[in-house]
Amino acid sequence: MESDSGARIAAAIPPLDAHARKRALAQDWHLSLLDASDPDERSVLIRLAHPTLDDAIERGEDELIVDGRVMNPRLHLMIHEIVATQIIDGDPPEMFETAERLTAAGRHQHDVLHMLGSTVSEQIWSATNDQRPYDRAAHVAALAALPGSWDEMARPAPDRHRRRGERRPRRR
Repeated sequence: MESDSGARIAAAIPPLDAHARKRALAQDWHLSLLDASDPDERSVLIRLAHPTLDDAIERGEDELIVDGRVMNPRLHLMIHEIVATQIIDGDPPEMFETAERLTAAGRHQHDVLHMLGSTVSEQIWSATNDQRPYDRAAHVAALAALPGSWDEMARPAPDRHRRRGERRPRRR
């Protein structure tokens, strides 16, 4: 694993855009000194990659709307941290393999991390709501189903419940 640790770290951490880099400087973080293999420093990098969520946390907000969906900023960052840890630690190994497969297929790295996070969320949901232990086989199956399962989930549902008198959008 030592030989591919750099590739694992690169796959695990969301890219830092110019805004995130400026934010790091403003907060007196020296990016070249942060070690993504250290869980605490990895957490800083993940927060820097999500300035909107970081701002919401600083304001004490528990929810915000992103792309029309309600999101808990702390939960979102926590899922990123779990995904990053699983990729870097190679446990399960399919996490890194899936990240590589999806990236090679042309998916944007941050979207890949969200796809992987959806599989982690399923496991957390099962553990907390259904009182079931971690199911490695189900997790690996969910990873194998990407990106199809993600694309299906992201597709808007057909609008079958129009109010009386509403017109359907015109087709061209």
